[in-house]
Amino acid sequence: MGINLIPKELKFFDFFIMEAENIAKAAEYFKCSLKKGTIADDVVKKMKDFEHEGDTLCHEIVDSLNKTFITPIDREDIFDLANTMDDLLDLINAVATRMKLYKLDSSDEYLEQFVDAIEQSTHALSNAIKHMHDTKRMRRVQEYCIEINRLENIGDQIREKAIGHLFEYEKDPIMVIKWKEVYEVAEGTLDVAEHVAKVIEGILVKHG
Repeated sequence: MGINLIPKELKFFDFFIMEAENIAKAAEYFKCSLKKGTIADDVVKKMKDFEHEGDTLCHEIVDSLNKTFITPIDREDIFDLANTMDDLLDLINAVATRMKLYKLDSSDEYLEQFVDAIEQSTHALSNAIKHMHDTKRMRRVQEYCIEINRLENIGDQIREKAIGHLFEYEKDPIMVIKWKEVYEVAEGTLDVAEHVAKVIEGILVKHG
């Protein structure tokens, strides 16, 4: 049997889809904004809007969970999936916020590679969530999770190259500190995306 994520009382699956789509939209918006140049105030505000929407959805899931006696999957799994996705969105926003806070006027090739990997990862996550309820597409969900893991590994490689380049060519120690933190937050975003994928895989193992 497949996973029945839609009980009569509450449609947790609908919340998960909305949360995942909001994350993917935030990543796509940030990627497009980064390519245009400076992260301006309006970009930071828009990213905050995405974050607030994610917080609202996460709170709705937890509130609904507290009001539901029988849940379609383990309560802990619902809680973990909602919160890890919320953490993912928080970190995407953190990259944008640090760019603005540290007055980094433009991106570089490594950050663009990070953000591209983040965007791909969030779209893979969104697709995985959309197919979780369909028994016939469990293998597809696993493939999306594997893709997220692959992108996390790419993130590790990008970080090594980025940090190496930074210490070799950047002479301003303050800029080294700023960029190093931005890179590490970006890599951490991919780490959290991989954690979300592991939560999904755990649900598949229990209910596949």
